[in-house]
Amino acid sequence: MPGANVLVTGASGFIGVHLVTRLLSEGRRVTALTRSSSSLPLEWSDRLSVVACDDFSESGLRRLLQTPVDTVFHLAAYGVRPNHRNIDEMIAINVEFPAALARLCAEWGARMIMAGTFSEYRSPSGRDLLTEASPLEQGKLYGSSKAAGGLMASAVAHSMGTRFRLLRLFKVYGAGEASHRLLPALVNGLAKRERVAISAGTQVLDFVYIDDVIEAMLRADAHCGEKAGVATWNVATGYAHSVREFAERVATAMHADPSLLGFGAIDMRKDDEPWLVGSPSLLRSELGWQPSIGLDKGVDAAVAALCR
Repeated sequence: MPGANVLVTGASGFIGVHLVTRLLSEGRRVTALTRSSSSLPLEWSDRLSVVACDDFSESGLRRLLQTPVDTVFHLAAYGVRPNHRNIDEMIAINVEFPAALARLCAEWGARMIMAGTFSEYRSPSGRDLLTEASPLEQGKLYGSSKAAGGLMASAVAHSMGTRFRLLRLFKVYGAGEASHRLLPALVNGLAKRERVAISAGTQVLDFVYIDDVIEAMLRADAHCGEKAGVATWNVATGYAHSVREFAERVATAMHADPSLLGFGAIDMRKDDEPWLVGSPSLLRSELGWQPSIGLDKGVDAAVAALCR
């Protein structure tokens, strides 16, 4: 859809940077809705419009967003960083903001693609693949607020006839992640041949390479253009890998001594779960999407990009 006008929230984040880069390469007209304190890549200068916003209420958005768009990619969230646990901020950004955007989309006749997270799911009692019908998190702030936001935006879209797709992203990785995250922490330490303090690494997750995630988002947008309605899909591989296995794979890609991986040197986070692996079956059947980049190839590509 070259030339289509697109609004992206969270454009300065890891996934947002990759998405906007892809959209610009395809000739889309992009508007980035960002906090006034956010910084965007210099190479985007004069290639997109920027709307600085620190009031994400519906009235604040109406005041700033005067021009209708064709698609909203909603990636912004609060609580990804472990120290971001302000409850008021979490409710405002993760619950109220997406619902307000869904209302605006209805007025504009726009479709909306929202980035959810695997953290919305309650940890299963066994080792079952999580499906879109699996129970949602009710006890942890970030996961519960994201689940509530997705449900509210879906309900608003359904009631107002907005074309809406909620994509629950599993453990996305790749070049450009924030420095506190697992991959850059491993690469930064191992590049200096320093011991890297990490948890025991027993958490089993579903690692999805960033390029596959962006492809899923674009296919969801195209699907919205063809079919009305509301849908929720997992963006997952269905393959289980422990954090320990992921760390060891990074060390192999960097030709680093695996003894530098300090497993157990730090405690597990309160939000860590023993098993969160998703089923991609519904997304595959609806969009024909399936991950094209396995863990070995993805880690190699990410390490190569980070070590340039």
